[in-house]
Amino acid sequence: RLNRLPEVKAFIREDVKFFHNVEYKAIPGANPDLFLLNAAGEKVQKFDLSKLNRKECEALLTDLGFYKKISSNEEVPEEFQKGPYALKRDEL
Repeated sequence: RLNRLPEVKAFIREDVKFFHNVEYKAIPGANPDLFLLNAAGEKVQKFDLSKLNRKECEALLTDLGFYKKISSNEEVPEEFQKGPYALKRDEL
C-alpha cells in the first residue's frame, strides 16, 4: 500500500527516525495509520496518514508534541522525554 503513497512512504522511510518516541512497524497491505499508545502500550488514538502529504505527516507529529531531532545523535530536551502526546483542544 505504501508504494501507492509516495509522500507517506518518504515520511516513514526518511523522517520518522528523527522523531523521539515514534517507531514504525511494517504490516504488509495495511493502511498507514499512526497509533498513539498509553503507558501500558494500549492504543488510545488513531490517525490515518494515507490522506496526508509528507509535510502534513510531519506537522501532525509536531502538533501532537513529538520532538523532531535534527540529527540522530541529538539529545532530546527533558520536556519531550515523555508524553502526554495529544492535539491541543482547538486543533481537534
